[in-house]
Amino acid sequence: MCMRPIRLLVLAMILVPWSAEADIIHLKRGKVEGIIVERAPDRLVVKTKVGKVTLDPADVVRIEHKATPLSLYHEMSAKTDAKDAAGHFALGLWCTEQKLFREARQEFEKTIALDPDHKGARERLGYVYRDGKWMTKAEAKRASGLVLHEGKWVTAEERDASVQRKASAAWQRRIRKAIGKGTGDPERIIARIHTVLGRKPEAAAIHAARLVLRDMVAEALEAKRDRTEDARIALVEVLAEHPSAEASGLLQRAAVQDGHELVRAAAIRALAKQKSVDNTAFFVGLIERFTGERYRVQGNKRTRIVARRVLRRAAIALAQLDDARAIPALAKALFVRFHIPEQGNDLPPMTMSLANPRSAGSTVVTDSHGNQMVMPVQEQTNWGLTNTEQPAVEDGFFFNESAYSALRKLTGQDFSTDKSAWLAWWHKNKHNLID
Repeated sequence: MCMRPIRLLVLAMILVPWSAEADIIHLKRGKVEGIIVERAPDRLVVKTKVGKVTLDPADVVRIEHKATPLSLYHEMSAKTDAKDAAGHFALGLWCTEQKLFREARQEFEKTIALDPDHKGARERLGYVYRDGKWMTKAEAKRASGLVLHEGKWVTAEERDASVQRKASAAWQRRIRKAIGKGTGDPERIIARIHTVLGRKPEAAAIHAARLVLRDMVAEALEAKRDRTEDARIALVEVLAEHPSAEASGLLQRAAVQDGHELVRAAAIRALAKQKSVDNTAFFVGLIERFTGERYRVQGNKRTRIVARRVLRRAAIALAQLDDARAIPALAKALFVRFHIPEQGNDLPPMTMSLANPRSAGSTVVTDSHGNQMVMPVQEQTNWGLTNTEQPAVEDGFFFNESAYSALRKLTGQDFSTDKSAWLAWWHKNKHNLID
């Protein structure tokens, strides 16, 4: 049967009276509309749009017979040729208009069973045409490399990242609970953290410990009073037991950024045990950055204070790392002359988002004698300067006692503030100092 006669049949069935009727069962409370398919003394079964409903005859007030879309559908379905794909499709469209969605789907499924490439029925059922064949939307998504995760189609990488974030968040809560208020003997806090992590901690747990330390350092800088130094020391010790590039990066920043001297010292001790040139490169990179023109000439009062602080702390760390390759950088950090504008004519503040890391890229550091090291790729914009700290009266000349002490420790010499003498000694003796 072609499409036009079927459409005429559907239209005619709407316009003329039908022998098939539906039933409206009026109850004591409400009503049910459908077709009575079973009558018994103790029950009345009615087929409705959503399925069969069993009623208690005692609740029935009266039964009204009325033609309904569902009853019309059953009569039209009975008159449709079982092998007529176009007829089933037309009936499916009518069902859709009458909001008989379940029956519409049944008709569309009958259509593609008879005509697998029927475009209209395929699209009504949610199929898409891809790579020369019809697919369900789910099959098409999978063919595109997507996976279903928590009700959404995402890439496998996005799913894995979501799973990792949830696992990390759960571990962070456990670690925070083990830490408690963050005060007390660091060894006891370490023991509680070990209990939570287990003998062989999974990667997600160690990652969470790194995030907790990162957040606690930032929180301490923002707080009016630091109360978590013991917890931060404990976390540093725990992370030192599980070395990785990520852990080293966090310990490097804690060695300079953390506001508590004991936490910085713990981080430096952990880094010194690694005996890695990458750690030396990080602090040498800080010296190169904070002795650059951006801080010496273009900065404001606040950034100059930060520069002095970072240069001191970087020098302290390099002294403990005991790596002679840091000598040229320490000589550069020995003293710095900052440009200080006249009072009231200071430069506008540089953008410094507290406790917020930003990517700085990697850079090769070359000293005056041609030695090269790779600077770190991560810059932390808050280097331990709290919101409440008030800068003191400035002196343009900055003598870095920490760099001076580090130079004497690494060389066994004392050339005071003579940078040229320190660099000359390094150039003469570097071959004996570096393996």
